[in-house]
Amino acid sequence: MESSLRIVAITNCPAGIAHTYMVAEALEQKARSLGHTIKVETQGSSGVENRLSSEEIAAADYVILATGRGLSGDDRARFTGKKVYEIAISQALKNIDQIFSELPTNSQLFAADSGVKLGKQEMQSGSVMSHLMAGVSAALPFVIGGGILVALANMLVQFGLPYTDMSKGAPSFTWVVESIGYLGFTFMIPIMGAYIASSIADKPAFAPAFLVCYLANDKALLGTQSGAGFLGAVVLGLAIGYFVFWFRKVRLGKALQPLLGSMLIPFVTLLVFGVLTYYVIGPVMSDLMGGLLHFLNTI
Repeated sequence: MESSLRIVAITNCPAGIAHTYMVAEALEQKARSLGHTIKVETQGSSGVENRLSSEEIAAADYVILATGRGLSGDDRARFTGKKVYEIAISQALKNIDQIFSELPTNSQLFAADSGVKLGKQEMQSGSVMSHLMAGVSAALPFVIGGGILVALANMLVQFGLPYTDMSKGAPSFTWVVESIGYLGFTFMIPIMGAYIASSIADKPAFAPAFLVCYLANDKALLGTQSGAGFLGAVVLGLAIGYFVFWFRKVRLGKALQPLLGSMLIPFVTLLVFGVLTYYVIGPVMSDLMGGLLHFLNTI
């Protein structure tokens, strides 16, 4: 291998807690032991840290992408024209030596027009599992934060603090804390579906997927016994994501093309999937989710 290489890298994993930072540290230690300079951008549960600048990417000899939940289209486009080595985050930690030894031979050039690799390892939209993991990773903070607040409110009640909801007058502090916590559970499903869809088709898919998944999980709006839950988020997130992925390829001419991503895709997608969800997908997924919950409660 060439001496004193300049390397940049990105690491992320579904939970964004352990592997993201363990692999980043291992890459840094190995690169420095070989005499290379490296900067690793981590996309963990705390957000993006140590972000790579365009100047650092331009100056790099190689790019290492060790990911467990894929990268957005915008992220991938940052490496247009660079030699990129991709590896699953689950394999990176035990193959650190192999990563550096294979950089010159197994790195692939990103296409100049799309940021997608050329050759036999071409990836146009990532695997279904990586999209699902993107949704799970985004939903986790809502579950964790909301769950802790609900538990805290219940604990305070056990210690003797009053619990009064709005129907009985001024709401108590414990009710307010619990209500904020339940908001996390309310938005967990639409956030999960929105991030699954945007992982497939980028930003144009986010808003329609969020709104449709919120509709599917609101039993009052649907008039069903239960919401569609995580099953609805998975089905609708994938369906909307691939629909928008196809829709983005439509060519409408110079006058209308600028409106495709900001107006036409959200409008058409929301209309089509909103109506389908209200009359078909929502009730079906709600029945399935209700049956699953009933089965789990009877075990």
